[in-house]
Amino acid sequence: MSLIGHHEREMIAFRRRNSASCIGALRDQGLLSFSGLARLTGLSRPTVESIVADLINHDLVTEHTVAGQPESTAATSQNATRAGSKAGRPARQFVFNAAAAYVASIDLGLHRVTVLLSDLAGVVVGSLIRELPAEIDAATLTAMMSAVFADTIAPLGIIPAQLAMVTVCVTGIVDDHGVLLQSNVLPEWNGVNLAAQFAEVLGCPVTIENDVNMAAVGEVHAGAARNADDVVFIMVGHRISAAIMLNGALHRGRNFAAGEVGDLESTGWGYHDVHETSVLGAFLGRSPEDVFAAAEAGDPDANELLAKFAHRIIRGIAVVGLTVDPDLIVIGGGLSSAGDVLLTQLRVQFAQLVTRRVQPRMVSSSLGMNGVALGGIVRGLELVSERLYGSSEIAVPRLTIATVPRDLSTAPFGTQLAGFATR
Repeated sequence: MSLIGHHEREMIAFRRRNSASCIGALRDQGLLSFSGLARLTGLSRPTVESIVADLINHDLVTEHTVAGQPESTAATSQNATRAGSKAGRPARQFVFNAAAAYVASIDLGLHRVTVLLSDLAGVVVGSLIRELPAEIDAATLTAMMSAVFADTIAPLGIIPAQLAMVTVCVTGIVDDHGVLLQSNVLPEWNGVNLAAQFAEVLGCPVTIENDVNMAAVGEVHAGAARNADDVVFIMVGHRISAAIMLNGALHRGRNFAAGEVGDLESTGWGYHDVHETSVLGAFLGRSPEDVFAAAEAGDPDANELLAKFAHRIIRGIAVVGLTVDPDLIVIGGGLSSAGDVLLTQLRVQFAQLVTRRVQPRMVSSSLGMNGVALGGIVRGLELVSERLYGSSEIAVPRLTIATVPRDLSTAPFGTQLAGFATR
């Protein structure tokens, strides 16, 4: 067996960086000639030609000839002459093949399964959501996940073998091997390597991620925290959880449990008694939508319930927020749709609790119920870079939406997804 020396390793790394530059330029700029690609990357024409040829062999780039666009620069003409080409010959142009593979994200929520499908350019080309029954076990949830996944990709003519990565987002603490270390929602999966189990079920590579972590990734990449470096994301719904982003990257912690402060009684994120199955018990049986609407209309009872709920959970938000001292605290999850009604109460309670003169800014999520699944797409695109391009240095493309299926167009999910379709 031959060993690769230091020089060879340096050369491989150097070529990978150059290849990453070409991939990024082609993916983000559209059609490019050799000379255009060389200008954008700062690489020589021969280097670009060699890299493009390799990318074509791997089906990541395709060639388009556009008549009437000759190479124009003197350097290009010299290269063309050296290569035996005639002056004035239409430029060879190349485009990134975004359909060479796909990534998917599956959000296994408490009440629904959401699947998003994206091409390699970050364009979400398929989506589907299915409600879950009130009581469900691990086996039934796995079967339903597989069915929703199949129903998402099949109408597009895509097969599992074309999926370079699927990110499955679950509730619980997950290690870096895809083992669910602890979940209070589905304890049947505790200690199970879900990455291996789901890869067998879905027939493609799978990575497992904590859902709140992925919601935070989504907000930083494409949501309310896009211009922030250090972010605390708070998931507010039937349960309360937090995720932390530092310098734009997810902070998982030594035991993959950063932000998991709900076990501390003082945070108010736990349940008050054994009969409570949701922190929304603070609304005394009224639906959150009813309480929010009444509060907006000036109902004093609803405002009191909202104030009590905010008071209950604000200590946990303050614990994480003051520890990290972030640019931004983002309030997401099922109750983020309450908008200013809840946010105003949380800000008031935070100001009363914290005497620090300068406090972190608190905002609502702009991705709503889609944040977890969109974060999963970002994570999937990160992971395929090394596998497909030979480099992890290529920035994840900005996510865009190609279409919203008709059966989702009037639902909250479809509406939010359509509203996200901006460049």
